[in-house]
Amino acid sequence: MGDPLGPLPAVPESADGPSDVIESAAAVPSTPNSVSPGSTPITEQKPNGQVHPLESAAKDVPPGSTLERQERPRYSMLRNYSLILPMTGERVRRQITLDTFDSRAESSGRQRLIAEEDLDDEAGEDTALLVDDRLANGSRVLMRKTSRMRRWVSRHCANFERRLTYMVQSIWWIKWIYDNIFFREFTRPLKCSLTYFLASLTVFSSTISSLLGSGDGKHLTATVTVYFHPSRTVGSMIEAFTFAELALVYSTILSCCSMVTAAFFRKLDLLWVGYAIVLVVFCAGGLGSIALMKHKMGKQTFNTACSVASTAFTRILVREGSVQEGIVSFSKILQVGLLVNIGVFIAATVCFTVFPVTANSKLKAACNKLMNTYSHILAIITKSFLSGTDVSKTEIEELFQNAGGLISSLDSIVQEVKYEHYVRGTEAEYFLQMRLVKSIQSITQHLGGLRSSLQMQWNLTNLHPGQTRSSCGELFDIFVYYLGPPMKSLTYTIKNILEVLPFDDKNSPKYEVRLNSRFGSSLNLALDLFSSARMKALKEIYSQDIFSQQANRAELAIHLEKVASTCGLFSQGLEDLAREIYNIIDILKEYENYAARGRPKSWWWLLFWKANPMNVREVNASTEEDVTVPSNLAHLFSDDNIGAKHLKETSRDPWTLKLWRALRMFRRNDVRFGIKVGVGALLFTLPAYIPQTRESFSHYRGEWGLATFVLMTNISIGGTTSSVLWRLSGTIIGCYSAWLAWYLFSSNRVALALIGLLIAFPCFCIILGWKNNSSFGRFILLAFNLTALYSYSLSQNDIDRDDRNEDEGGANPIVSEIAFHRLVSVSSGVLWSLFITLYIWPNSARANVKRKLSILWIRMGLIWKNDPLNSLSVRGAPLKPYVSIQDEQKVQKSLLNMRTSLMPAAANEFRLKGPFPTKHYANMMKTTQEVLDVYHNMNSMIMKDLNASEREAQIIAYTIEERKELSNRIFLLFYLIAAALRLNLPLPYDLPNTTHARDRMIVKINEYRMKQLSEDSGTEDDFVLFYAFILATMSINDGLLNIISSLQEVYGSIEEETLSI
Repeated sequence: MGDPLGPLPAVPESADGPSDVIESAAAVPSTPNSVSPGSTPITEQKPNGQVHPLESAAKDVPPGSTLERQERPRYSMLRNYSLILPMTGERVRRQITLDTFDSRAESSGRQRLIAEEDLDDEAGEDTALLVDDRLANGSRVLMRKTSRMRRWVSRHCANFERRLTYMVQSIWWIKWIYDNIFFREFTRPLKCSLTYFLASLTVFSSTISSLLGSGDGKHLTATVTVYFHPSRTVGSMIEAFTFAELALVYSTILSCCSMVTAAFFRKLDLLWVGYAIVLVVFCAGGLGSIALMKHKMGKQTFNTACSVASTAFTRILVREGSVQEGIVSFSKILQVGLLVNIGVFIAATVCFTVFPVTANSKLKAACNKLMNTYSHILAIITKSFLSGTDVSKTEIEELFQNAGGLISSLDSIVQEVKYEHYVRGTEAEYFLQMRLVKSIQSITQHLGGLRSSLQMQWNLTNLHPGQTRSSCGELFDIFVYYLGPPMKSLTYTIKNILEVLPFDDKNSPKYEVRLNSRFGSSLNLALDLFSSARMKALKEIYSQDIFSQQANRAELAIHLEKVASTCGLFSQGLEDLAREIYNIIDILKEYENYAARGRPKSWWWLLFWKANPMNVREVNASTEEDVTVPSNLAHLFSDDNIGAKHLKETSRDPWTLKLWRALRMFRRNDVRFGIKVGVGALLFTLPAYIPQTRESFSHYRGEWGLATFVLMTNISIGGTTSSVLWRLSGTIIGCYSAWLAWYLFSSNRVALALIGLLIAFPCFCIILGWKNNSSFGRFILLAFNLTALYSYSLSQNDIDRDDRNEDEGGANPIVSEIAFHRLVSVSSGVLWSLFITLYIWPNSARANVKRKLSILWIRMGLIWKNDPLNSLSVRGAPLKPYVSIQDEQKVQKSLLNMRTSLMPAAANEFRLKGPFPTKHYANMMKTTQEVLDVYHNMNSMIMKDLNASEREAQIIAYTIEERKELSNRIFLLFYLIAAALRLNLPLPYDLPNTTHARDRMIVKINEYRMKQLSEDSGTEDDFVLFYAFILATMSINDGLLNIISSLQEVYGSIEEETLSI
């Protein structure tokens, strides 16, 4: 069959190489069957005289494809096609490219214009000169019309332009340094340093100190600001303030109960019983529960609140002495609570008034940046798909990494925005923003599907050295010839819309909605145009002789279906992306209308006993049931399991087994961690309640060591050991700095306050700037604070009457001794934390990574073993989804925890065998995440319509045996890699192969297609779901091979000890 769209002309090439511009479709035809020099003809002569089907197809190959000119990029061979301009909604036919650029900058009309003056020009001619792009919005130097002025300007123009250019460049560089270096890098630690300085005035200012009463613990205010710093958004500070007040209330309750309990048993002359209850219930239980909740919440603001609560409670429990003496002294509790609240209020005030940063503006800026990144990704992926080259592979990976970082930041920013809106009463805006963020984040999944199609195209067309052009590559040329122009046109429309949405960054920090009223209609027109063109193009494609003459060629049928699935799914992915963007446009329209109404206020969240009418929960069509799991493997789906066998419960079970089941909660790692911290705190505090050791414990300031133990103990061994050296070295540096400052300036409060400000700045730079080991800066500042400020309090006789002794020098403090006590106390807390972590229920991050990753693989294998296509409702029969919302969230959360928490901790665990193979494990987790993305994409395709069409039901029944075999083989691979990781054994060389099972399924689909083509019934949409299934199995197989390769590198050899019996 000839080309239905007419012959295509030869493409003229410029001196710069092939052009990316779409050519006109009307021109002189070229020779249809010519083959470029150096290429290998696709004709294959068979022994019986038959010709390879691709040879006959070559006669019908569209002119201009790479079958004809293989050395030219096929992207430049695309025909002109109609496209929709998003700004106007016009349907035009013009030359376009998908080169990435920022349409925001282009739409502002900035361009460089250079006009040279001719002295002989007519006097009435006006001329403009734009000296540099950095001049604001292309400002121009207008010249007078008179010839005298023109000659003067001509004489002095060169010097004027050069000076003006230097001036503009200097201003630009100063602004850039301020915005990108000073403002971003220095304002945050400056705010924190200012907060610490103001908090230290509770010690250095005699007026403020006298208002707070007597006591040597006023440095607690400055201590609080080290943890509760103001380098946050307004919303984050509101959240942190809320958590801090709740934590302070909790610590106050613990303190009061401890005092009352000790006083009650003292009256009964059973003070030792009171001590026991205080230590077990309030010390172990209170501090253990704080550690447990700190781990469970996993939020930085909550961690800060836990630090504040631990610091306040340990001071009452150990330092103040009321509990040990069995007396009730609420004045101590009130003073400690007042000091903590002062520090919190100072930090909050600085956050709200000095260079305030709102989460609302950060959210909108992040959305703009993410949408711009999406536009670049879409342009590069589409261009790479149409050209068939993988030159942009690295750039695509980098862009996806950037998008992933922005998505992660959006998740945390949305939580911060909630508090800002709740306080202002703009709850409706928060719910709109939450819907917008979810929709924007979902674009990543659509782009991930396009990337999967692109990756599969690269794999199918990949040529090894010595190979000729593959038949898959030739089939791609046919698809691209017909589908390429509409793909490119739709991508152009989507890309230009993405570059504009969603907020206008010119009026920051307001960031009003940026939405063109024609975007929705333009996108609808573009989508309708693409859909109709896609159906026509596919009909033309399948009418080619190559698709009707190869029914008896299984190899070519497999190639055909692989190419068809890749191209079909890519085009379907573009449609889904366009629909998602249309959803974003609808949300922005609601947002715009809400802003036009003046953002009406409401505080429905205060009426917590009533349902919030604005809190519209998204209803998903899927059920919340988990995936069906065999009963003998169900225990693998529990994160709190620690490897025990699953025992089926029967009526004859002994009482010991029933007790063991009842105590299941205490086998959870997080519960064990809380118990471990509580027991450790009890044993560390015990000397403070023994009369013989109480004085020594107080002399060496044991409360500092207790607080250090509670704050630094981590749930894993690696998490604890990673900060030991940094905390000890930070304490040494801080103590020495305090001693040196006191030696130079003695008790000069002005000098000490300024030195504290200077030391705080680099410390907060470390705390805020270092991703790892930020505790180094914190412990430097804490050691300085607890040495210098505490010494100044002693020098001013600012101590309790009961505490007036010569301990540490009294009114003439011995700073070296105080520093030494601080070092001894902190070191003891660090070493005790290390001991408890290593010898009481040790929890190795390395073992957890292996266990959880292997269980995750088993879980993923079981999910696929159930066969995704079985979840469709065939002829009204309801079936369970193969991946439920609940199950997918569990899997994603588990993997995220491994990548962010366990992997860094595992790398810090010492082992004699050598360093932990972080690189290989990181690669396995990255690949696992990619496979999970494939699961998500497949689930999204299924959830579009759970009711199978008549043709889909027929294909499902037609391929049931092949799909069952393929699913079982994939599950077997998952099971093998999980077992190898769990047992630390290498994999066998001959593993189950999924290629043949997948090819047999593809052949069955091709047989059904040929039958459909002969009957001329059904549509290409009936095959889209099966395209997704084929592509998913190919991607999963590639991911499994990648994981197997990493496992073979990790466990490539077996030690003799491993196989010893």
